[in-house]
Amino acid sequence: MHPIIIFSKMDFSQSNLFGYIEDLQELTIIERPVRRSLKTPEEIERLTVDEELSDIERAVYLLSSGQDIQGTSVVANLPVLMRQNPAETLRRVLPKIRVHEEAHPENVFSHMVIQSCVDL
Repeated sequence: MHPIIIFSKMDFSQSNLFGYIEDLQELTIIERPVRRSLKTPEEIERLTVDEELSDIERAVYLLSSGQDIQGTSVVANLPVLMRQNPAETLRRVLPKIRVHEEAHPENVFSHMVIQSCVDL
């Protein structure tokens, strides 16, 4: 069964179209500078991490000196780190994650991921 489509009669008369144009001309356009990039070069530099670091070293670095979103990314990646190298993850990364969690108690996601990995 196909839905029934009802077309209403649209008024495309010249006087009606001019009314639409007048309405559009009344709209105010807010001018503001457009950024060419979402991040400034300084922000990109702060977010850049040495590619030579191992996953564990990168996680520790980001949790120690990265931005909040980078710490949350490490927490999201915790199950992968646990599979790759559980001993080093528990010894080096998990303590940093706990500090990150204490600094961000509103992040329920972090708490859930940590609990699921600790319960392994």
